[in-house]
Amino acid sequence: MYYDMHVHSDFSTDSTLEMESGVRQAISLGLSGISFTDHLDIDFTGFENEFHYDFNEYFSKVNSLKDKYSNKIDILSAVEIGFQPHVKEETLSMIKGFEFDYIIGSTHLIKKQDPYYPEFFDNRPDKNSFYNEYLNELYSNLLLFSDLSFNTLGHLDYVARYVPYEDKTLYYNYHSDIIDTILKFIINKEVAFEINTSTYLKATFDVNILKRYKELGGNLITIGSDAHKCEAIGQNFKYYADLLYSMGFKHLNYFKNGIPYSIKIN
Repeated sequence: MYYDMHVHSDFSTDSTLEMESGVRQAISLGLSGISFTDHLDIDFTGFENEFHYDFNEYFSKVNSLKDKYSNKIDILSAVEIGFQPHVKEETLSMIKGFEFDYIIGSTHLIKKQDPYYPEFFDNRPDKNSFYNEYLNELYSNLLLFSDLSFNTLGHLDYVARYVPYEDKTLYYNYHSDIIDTILKFIINKEVAFEINTSTYLKATFDVNILKRYKELGGNLITIGSDAHKCEAIGQNFKYYADLLYSMGFKHLNYFKNGIPYSIKIN
């Protein structure tokens, strides 16, 4: 069975999921592994001092649960790093010396502005122009953090969750140049493409992005629920695993000690 490679415990400010409860839920679903990817998002607008946590306490909890459930499920240490240009050095300093199994690199803000709030879009009436703005910001962050050994690009179409447009989908055909640039970057860096099932509860996924990823030679794919509560763990995994298989992908990936491993799609 699969690994949920994107789960937030209550070490993340915006999550109420107690870590051991999440482990038990994953076991009950028959998952092979779970990755607690709590937020390190320094200077997050409106929550400047909140989206980070005590890594020593985190590892103590994760290691305790690894020992307790070692014969039932694989528990991975992880972090989701929020990319912003002005926090790079502080971010690298904070994670220095900690050995995570897995690191997600994500862009949540656009020039310090949060697209979660409706007023963000007051001066952005055109969907395609906005998506170009977002994708260019994301790519700039990838370049800036390129010397960080992160394993997965988090939710390429993250902002589709919050846009006010009637059709929220980010379509490959409207943004092919910048999406190709991003996909070529992650393929070259051996960074995985994430299927983030939380995003696709709110916006339809354009499979043409995956088709293009495969055409360009991409073969590393993680799947994650982005769960912030127990009942969201593993959501819609079978649907997206079946979709991937139908497109010619035979494996999903998980990471341990930064090394990718494959698990067959059933």
